[in-house]
Formats: sequence, structure tokens, C-alpha cells
Amino acid sequence: METMSPQQGAMGQSRPDSLTGDSKKKMKTLAQRRQSAPSLVISKALTRSRSTSRESCLSPVQPESCPLVQAFLAECPRRLFLGHAQTQLKTGLQTQDRHLFLFSDALLVAKAKSPTHFKVKAQVRVCEMWTAGCLDEVCEGTTSPERSFVMGWPTCNCVATFSSEEHKEKWLALIKSRIIAGKGKDEPKTIPLKIFAKDIGNCAYAKTLAVSNGDSTADVIRVALLQFGISAMSFPSALR
Repeated sequence: METMSPQQGAMGQSRPDSLTGDSKKKMKTLAQRRQSAPSLVISKALTRSRSTSRESCLSPVQPESCPLVQAFLAECPRRLFLGHAQTQLKTGLQTQDRHLFLFSDALLVAKAKSPTHFKVKAQVRVCEMWTAGCLDEVCEGTTSPERSFVMGWPTCNCVATFSSEEHKEKWLALIKSRIIAGKGKDEPKTIPLKIFAKDIGNCAYAKTLAVSNGDSTADVIRVALLQFGISAMSFPSALR
């Protein structure tokens, strides 16, 4: 019978010990992972609350007294400050936190730098604005229709989402009223719009329509169809 050397015997005895050590390390790693999972969830929740509280801190307590509003009022003595709102503006896949400052003749879209400092991202005359409800045509992704509406001007269309349905309805009514008032003071009230058409025989002819600054796209299309003698029944119901 073969006998083991002292070295072989020592190696045979140490192998189970080493396996036991490896197992202990693995168990310790698994325990740490299990403990880190809830910690990660709590950490994310705390991060979100910190960012939310930071954003709320950047909202001016008294918007009418912030330097941006005061400077804009000083530019025109007859200008009035009507309100401030914190909102999300969405265009395509992009979402941005913005502050709206509405005046009697203009809307300022600004980014908060501090509770008293705002960087103006857009300045729009209210007479050049419009509103709509076609959210899906302006932005992608999930949007709350109860708290959102489309607002636009010649260089931009965006979906504005507010904190509540009541807040949204208030601002929609406020902006619509300023658009109507602004267009009432705007000149000229009407412009000639020349429209060219071709029939089946490739014969071209034109009509000139008088379009007012209060007409919508659907209004213009309806008048054009009437002038060209085309039945509106062949077009979508939204244009009839």
C-alpha cells in the first residue's frame, strides 16, 4: 500500500479549507448584493426628491418682483404682468422644464438659474401665437391630455404640460384671451392670399382670398373650397 508523503497529506487537508473559504466569500458577496438592492432604490428615490425640491426652490416666490419681470415692464409703461407658471415644454422627444411669464402683449419662456435669475429662451408677441389640441402631432411619448395643450408661434410648436387640469385650463383661457386681444390691435387686419389651382385638363387658374388675422387654417381651407367650387365632403371632417 502506497503511503502519502507529509506534503501530500498537508495539501489534502488544506483543500477543503480553501473551498470553504471560497464559499464564504461568495456568500458574503451575495449578501452584499441583496443589501445593496433596496439601498439603490432608496438612493434613487432620495435623488429624485432632491431634484424635485431643487426645481421647486427655483420657482420665484413673488414673480412680479423678480428682476426679469421688472426689467420687461420697464421697457413699456403700458405693459402689464398677468401671471407666471412653471411647466414642461415638449417638442418631439425633447422635454424641458421652463417658466412662463405672461404679459399683456407678450409671453416670455425662461429657464431658471436661481430663484431670482431667469434666462430668456423665447420672447413672443401674443398676437403671433396660437393654441391647439393636437398633442400627438407635436411631441412623442406619454403626455397627459388633461393637463396639456399645444401652443405655438412662427418658429415653434410645443406641448405645454401643467401641474393640474385646473392650472392648464386657467392658462389656456388666459393665453387665448390675450391672443384675441393682441390680434384685435394688430395691423393689418386682413391680407390678400392668392391661391393657384389646376384642374384635370391641367388648366391653371387663381383666386385671391381676403384672410383675416383671426382666421384659422381650417377657415381658410373652407373659404378656398367654396371659391373653387369644390365639395368639402371629400375632405376630412376637421376641415369642413
